[in-house]
Amino acid sequence: MESVAVMGFGGVVRHLPAIRRARARVLDLLEQTPDSIFLPIDSPGLNLGLARVAHRLGRPVVYYVLPQIWAWGYGRIRRIREDVDLMLLLFRFEEAICQREGVAARWVGHPAGALEPDPAKRDEARRALEIDPEDMLIALLPGSRKGEVRHHLAPMLDAALRLSSHAPGRVRVAVSDAGPVEEERARGSVRGLWDSLRPMQVRGESEALLRAADLALVASGTATLETASIGVPLVIVYKTSALNFAIARRLVRLPRIGLANIVMGQDVAPERIQDAATGASIAAAAAKLLEEPAERERQRSIFAGLHERLGGAGAAERAADAILDFVQSGRAAQAPAARG
Repeated sequence: MESVAVMGFGGVVRHLPAIRRARARVLDLLEQTPDSIFLPIDSPGLNLGLARVAHRLGRPVVYYVLPQIWAWGYGRIRRIREDVDLMLLLFRFEEAICQREGVAARWVGHPAGALEPDPAKRDEARRALEIDPEDMLIALLPGSRKGEVRHHLAPMLDAALRLSSHAPGRVRVAVSDAGPVEEERARGSVRGLWDSLRPMQVRGESEALLRAADLALVASGTATLETASIGVPLVIVYKTSALNFAIARRLVRLPRIGLANIVMGQDVAPERIQDAATGASIAAAAAKLLEEPAERERQRSIFAGLHERLGGAGAAERAADAILDFVQSGRAAQAPAARG
């Protein structure tokens, strides 16, 4: 998945050879395993095409994660209806869409639903990172893909430097590194910001870092759900190339971009998007959270119900149960014949 996990229209073009190799490998597996169920996970640019091939080969298709047709590309629903036997949904509001469009679906919830505020885990996480009780910790989550980190890391570091310069007491900064940060930190303006700020570089899962944090600057995506569920005040950041943004503006229909805000149906966490994703603008939004306890509590209070909207703990187990029910109901065996 690392070779095909790209964002943006230009990114897809650059990674076409890797995507084609992955596609060819999956096609071989589909042809070689006639008694299989095809279980694509997310990545609609790759997997919707593979689902059509699986359909034509007579393989049942259980698709995990509905493409974000509620944001853009609603026309994909026709292909989903034709090629998918069962859609497993992350978000409850997607049920109504599938029911209206005649798509067999089952809501299993989002993995972030397992996360809740936990003072004991917070204390443990701060001890592990050697954060003094009086210190303020700002967590930066620039994303996991190279393109995300390239666009987000510099303005996030700039914002953190501004905040640390004006905040009372000692401010510690930690960068969540899912892989691409090491390479990016040596580039251009990032290098100077990094040397000035000297942040911790935390590799691996970001949950412990988030539990230790007092504030988080988070790239738009799943991490916003995790941060909000844990109860950390956050500012959502999103920036991409001018070409990608120009195309996205014509396709995306939503008034907000952060998943945490989308699920709650309101602007809870401030969003700094594209031209507004500057160090100064991000820092201004974050400073309000740091300086105004009422604003922090407003976020926490509204997001307190987020984990329930995400289904609570057990999303993976519910997805597995849905697949077993699909098999045991006989739909897996019936799917090829129905398509014949």
